[in-house]
Amino acid sequence: MYRRHITRAALAATLLFTVTTAHAQQDASGCDRACLRQALDTYLTGVFKHDPDAARLTDDHFATENTVAVRNGEGFWKEMSGYGGLQRRYFDPANGAAAYLGLLKMNGAEVVSSVRIKVEGGRVSEAEWIVQKQVDPQRLLDYPPPEGTLPSSERSTRFYMVAMANNYFQSGVNHDASWIPADLRCKDKEPNAISAAPRRADICHDNFGMFKTFTKDVALRRFPLVDEEAGVVLGVAVWVRFTGVTKPDDLVNEYFQIRNGTFAYAWSCNYELPKGSPVTSGWENRQGQVTR
Repeated sequence: MYRRHITRAALAATLLFTVTTAHAQQDASGCDRACLRQALDTYLTGVFKHDPDAARLTDDHFATENTVAVRNGEGFWKEMSGYGGLQRRYFDPANGAAAYLGLLKMNGAEVVSSVRIKVEGGRVSEAEWIVQKQVDPQRLLDYPPPEGTLPSSERSTRFYMVAMANNYFQSGVNHDASWIPADLRCKDKEPNAISAAPRRADICHDNFGMFKTFTKDVALRRFPLVDEEAGVVLGVAVWVRFTGVTKPDDLVNEYFQIRNGTFAYAWSCNYELPKGSPVTSGWENRQGQVTR
């Protein structure tokens, strides 16, 4: 039987998240799932039109793409033109957040993309983009994340979901995941949403030992979206490598589904930080920054 144990690091992160969520509920302005879906779709449509005015942005809007602050009309505003062959959306009314995970058309080619927005007063105040150009989009099509919401009996609390996501990151630091609950399909020989998912086979316990050769830390952890109905929590972090390791530091958007108290699947959209660059997500100094 797996031990369900919350580390001190996870507990501290969860308590911090609970406090920030209470504040975020005031900022969300009562935007429910339907409202967040409309805001996300309107925003992405504005991007596809290359028209920031159509995206309904706040005056203090701030956006990044792969750690770099992006001014309106630059970067993804010029390059993205439409949806690709797979789309998933997640919503967090308590935090005023929505996220898109899937394929988008960038300069005519489909790319794996993650877009997280924050909605305040019906307008988008934040947009965090990760575009993963190195991965074959067919891998996402072959093993897509599930759609829809979970039955109430299979859902977990926000507290537990964030703790689980943080414990996953901590397991990468400890190089050991034997103490966290994972879906037993990891033991199956047939492909499934865990063991066959692109770059997410490490959700299974036996694979966490591989991190000891190259992972020093998982830094700058955030959990900006918790979709309680879908059982999905978005974890943002930078996987920091040991000095001298060829593998670069990795900024990740990890989408975890917590189902029946265990990890059911995890999908990742990554950006490899250039060698020698600081450990950053581009959001450490968000206060006071605007990109209009």
